[in-house]
This record gives sequence, structure tokens and C-alpha cells, in this order.
Amino acid sequence: MKSIENEEFNPLVSIVIPVYNGSDYMRDAIDSALAQTYPNCEIVIVNDGSTDNGETEKIALSYGDKIRYFSKPNGGVSSAMNYGVRHMKGDYFSWLSHDDRYEPDKVKRQVELLKKYNRDKAVVICDLNCIDGNGNKIPFTQKRRELPEECVIHWKIALEDLLKNETFYGCTMLINKNVMEECGLFNESMRYSQDYLFCVEMCLNKNDFIYTKEELVQSRIHGGQLSQTGRQLYHKEAVEIGNMVIDRFTDVSSKEQNFLYFYAIDMAIYDNPSVLRKCIRLLKEKHLMGFKDYVRLQCVRIYGKIRPFLRKIYYATFRGFKTR
Repeated sequence: MKSIENEEFNPLVSIVIPVYNGSDYMRDAIDSALAQTYPNCEIVIVNDGSTDNGETEKIALSYGDKIRYFSKPNGGVSSAMNYGVRHMKGDYFSWLSHDDRYEPDKVKRQVELLKKYNRDKAVVICDLNCIDGNGNKIPFTQKRRELPEECVIHWKIALEDLLKNETFYGCTMLINKNVMEECGLFNESMRYSQDYLFCVEMCLNKNDFIYTKEELVQSRIHGGQLSQTGRQLYHKEAVEIGNMVIDRFTDVSSKEQNFLYFYAIDMAIYDNPSVLRKCIRLLKEKHLMGFKDYVRLQCVRIYGKIRPFLRKIYYATFRGFKTR
């Protein structure tokens, strides 16, 4: 890879598409990857043991040598992405879910930002918009911090945003392969929260982020997604993640930037009592929570208990499908 200061900086970018039973939408994803205006891309398709009578494989193979195709036994999206990373030839990794789409300039703009800010190991992120199962745009309701049109986000600010549930979506990122290896790739025991945990790892490893407000990814929302049906799995994995990271959050927390408290609020919103109890115990031991903070946490906890009911009403009314 040429130096990032070189005018000819044009690293190979590997667009990795993990897919499981993806015949409904994967052509859209692959076509959007092939339509990238950045000239130095490879598209890596990883079939994670699909059970759709060969439909997923048939679609992938129809693209011939325009893509690199791999098939493996089913192990979950994390294992499929890690497989793709281990087999990719590129210097940078770009994840594309098989039901999402890239705008044509997604990779080009992110490589330009790497060069502009001369930060080859920063993680580049963009904004996104949402589409439904038919490809129609729908409102994106995620709360966002007000940021400039583009900027560098220090890892501590990125971690604060992440813990305040201002999610950095995996498919909006461009990541140096060395950064991925230093963070240990995606945790293969996770089936729901692997991208969240990986983002936490990147922050705790002190990787800054380059942000652009451009909406360069279309994220598809549909009823078959695990994110819409996997609430019990989310709770299970939240407990596992808590056991992995709570002590590390405590180590970098202070009264001025209280990551552990931000995490406790998030666990209260999602009604994860066992993780929340650990957070409260550590907050008290480290004297990182005052009385007002405690009262706020309990109020959020009450909201967390009624949130699933409110969420079901929202999705049934405005998105046209039900959640469990």
C-alpha cells in the first residue's frame, strides 16, 4: 500500500458481503458494490451455510469473476465476516450486509477522507438512510449528536456516543485491516451485538473516527431481521458483553467523562437488570454516581420496562410489521 501522503494513494478496498439465505435482496447489495466509482475494489461474498436449496449460491455464481465467492458451514454473521477478512486481499475492509445497499460514491468518498486527514488507521464512518423491503425510503429515527459536515471524532467522544446509544452502524465504516486484527476481529459467540462490541473494542484501542454527514449507505428495515426478532438474544449477549467490558469502562471513567454511567443508562433503557446491578455496584465503589444520577438511572429503568410495549406499537403502526 502506498503512503497515505502520496498523491497516488489508492488502497485496495475489500467489500465483504456475508450472506445467509439472502436470495431476496442480495442482488441489490452486490450490484451496489459493483457500481462503486472507486476503481480499486474487490467484492468478497461469504455464504454462511445457506439452507435455501442453493438459491444464494446460484445468485453469487451468476456474477462470475466479478466477485470472489466462498462458502462455509453456518457459524453466524461474525464468523462469516471474519472468514471474509482472513481471505480478503485488500488493505481496508468495508462491510455490506446482503440486504443493504451502498451509494455509488461510498468507498470513493471514504478513501478521500483518509487521504485528506492523513489518518490511515482512523475508522471512516458516514451517515445512512433507511429503506423498506421494497426499496422505498423510510424515516431514520436514530438520535444523533450534532456534528459538522465532516470532522475527526476522538475515540473518547466516539465511545461516549456509542454508550449513549448513538450507534455507529457497521456497514457505514471503512476500516484498516491492521486495526481489525489488533481488535481481534468480530466475536464469533455473538449473533446480534457483534458490531457494537467491535466498535467498543476499536474505541478502547484508541482509534479515532473520521465522520462525514453524507448518507452513503441505504439500510434496509424488514421483519425478517434478527434486530427485529431477537430481543431475548440481545439480553443474553448484553450480559456477556457486560462481563467483558465493564471493568475496562471503569478504568477509563471519570466524573467528567463517566463511560460506566453512560453504559448503565443504556442497560436501564434495554432493561438488563443483571448488568445494571454490576454497573451500579462499581459506580458506588468508585464514587462515580451522585444521588441525582441514581434517581435518573431509576427513572430510565422504569422506562426500560415499558419500552418493549411502546416499540411494538411503533413498528406495527409505522413500519408495517410486528416484533416479538
